[in-house]
Amino acid sequence: MSALTVTDLTVHRGECPVVDRVSLSLTPGEVVGLIGPNGAGKTTLLRAILGLQSHIGQSDLAQMPRRERAKTVAWMPQTREIAWPVAVETLVLLGRVPHLAGGARPKPEDHAATAQALDNMGLTGFETRPATELSGGEQARVLIARVLAQDTPLILADEPIAGLDPAHQITTMQVFARLAAQGKTVLAALHDLGLAARHCTRLLLLDKGRLVADGAPKDVLTPEHLHSVFGIAAHLVETDHGLIFQPLELTR
Repeated sequence: MSALTVTDLTVHRGECPVVDRVSLSLTPGEVVGLIGPNGAGKTTLLRAILGLQSHIGQSDLAQMPRRERAKTVAWMPQTREIAWPVAVETLVLLGRVPHLAGGARPKPEDHAATAQALDNMGLTGFETRPATELSGGEQARVLIARVLAQDTPLILADEPIAGLDPAHQITTMQVFARLAAQGKTVLAALHDLGLAARHCTRLLLLDKGRLVADGAPKDVLTPEHLHSVFGIAAHLVETDHGLIFQPLELTR
């Protein structure tokens, strides 16, 4: 059973392909890290998968009717501006909109999903606070909570842990792992290769728009890939706490 299938997905900017014939398939129960250097095409690929970016090739999400897609995938973009001073609970409750018939009021299960999402992100007690008065990291956690409240089988997130302190970075990755254990699937663009190595079940390595590696973290974060794609050397070791990755030096 596939949670997401993408075939030969290509996005051009002018004559240059910024995503070049990417094919992938995700299954339920995976936390997949999309990694690669700045400009590799990670955000463009995620947007094309969702049907938010013109593309060639196929994504089963892009082909879905909008309402069905909103019940299938929750999307957290890299941009996290909160423009209106709405209460935190109200903002997170917006994640339940795909589950409501037109004009319907939220039901007890919608409020329960919202409360659970707030608790998962350590935001219980923040319900009535205006979201615009929170710190940048707190706002990021509110937007992750909104994604969680949507309660979809698939989550796509573009740098979800950027701007979070270490404790909340780990918390977010642990929440993703719990969702995967429940049979959901997470695809997240990540720049922290240490957290990707430790918490992802699988990594997709993108370079210059092409998928150059796909597999378990230890099989993707090889010395050859680290040198050719990132220009670094690193220490990678299996421990009782999982895979530990530490960048060491530049190699070019």
